[in-house]
Amino acid sequence: MSQNPAKDSALAASVAAADWYRGPVGRLVAADLVAMLARRAQTAFGYHALVLGEAGLEFERRFGWEKQLRIDHRVLAGPTGGRVGAQAGSLPVELDALPIESEAADLVIALHVLEDRRNPHEILREIDRTLRPEGRLLIVGLNPASLLHLRSRFWPGCNAPLALGHHHPTWRVVDWLRVLGYRIEAIEPVGGVIPWCRETAYQRGERLRRWSAEWAWFLNGLYVIDATRRVARPSRPKPAFRLASLVGQPVRGEVAGLRRHSSLLQR
Repeated sequence: MSQNPAKDSALAASVAAADWYRGPVGRLVAADLVAMLARRAQTAFGYHALVLGEAGLEFERRFGWEKQLRIDHRVLAGPTGGRVGAQAGSLPVELDALPIESEAADLVIALHVLEDRRNPHEILREIDRTLRPEGRLLIVGLNPASLLHLRSRFWPGCNAPLALGHHHPTWRVVDWLRVLGYRIEAIEPVGGVIPWCRETAYQRGERLRRWSAEWAWFLNGLYVIDATRRVARPSRPKPAFRLASLVGQPVRGEVAGLRRHSSLLQR
């Protein structure tokens, strides 16, 4: 990828962010980020996980989601224009029209996908549609109040890929999630406050990163929002008297390997 964001203006922000994670400091931040995502997802149980964003492929190659998540079946999806679709097990999608069955995912990890839109409400609604009630949502974004964001705009250097896209502050994303009925479990900072471009400088700043996570979390480069979908979809009223029946057929419309089976109900 070029170091001039203007030349790559047509590139999706989530794809450009994946290029940053392949860079010198991005590789180290990715290790910290994946460790945090794995820790936050320890209490997420189920059968299906959906990882959205080009960076999901990079994390899969380097760390392996099967080692990080308790959920065995995963679907990696992202916008067109990157490596998604070119690698086995990945799926190119339109982020505001996901080809995933409703309430099929138990865990969704969204890696910089909201930054692809100035108003990402359609993306959030699609994520909400695919996530089951009490499912977990982990959102990763670039903090627009951070020095990392400032440097990517005016002194890009190694952080040039992060200049693309629309970066939403944490409080705004939290407001959007609460409108959709989500319970916010935690907001955690990642990457520290100093936008290093050298691996040795980032490694030596570990103590500073720990301090900034406690006392200057609002200035850290990246954030992770952990939320739980609380609102169940309303169901139609049923007759008071029905013959006993067993329902055990799979729901139609299996897409991308995600399928829900209706439970056996005896009335």
